[in-house]
Amino acid sequence: MTPIKREEIKNNFLEIFDSAACNVSIACKKVGISRNTYYEWKKEDFEFAEQVRELEESLLDFAETMLYKAIKEGKTSELIFFLKTKGQARGYIEKQQYHMTHDEPDLSGLETAEIIKILEDERQKDSNN
Repeated sequence: MTPIKREEIKNNFLEIFDSAACNVSIACKKVGISRNTYYEWKKEDFEFAEQVRELEESLLDFAETMLYKAIKEGKTSELIFFLKTKGQARGYIEKQQYHMTHDEPDLSGLETAEIIKILEDERQKDSNN
């Protein structure tokens, strides 16, 4: 494939990618390239990768706009979703989440259960006092 033909296919890919809501499979099929070719282009061509990222960001912006519109219309499921994702710091969570850092050791299930038991026992002692 000549460099000019490759650039033409890349540009065509980006147009289809945008119109297909950033669906890689659809865009690849329509321009006749493999997913591997797409990922190679992203890896090797900074400008192409940046254009792909911009299209993906634009789609995310659109989705957020539609979510906010639905919230303003009083749609309950969208409101709940928003609060569960963006309102966690204010207590809108269904369960406690714990994120381990790389500095912490990996624990076996038994070790984890033992730690939980110790913490529950301490909490119980504190509530009795």
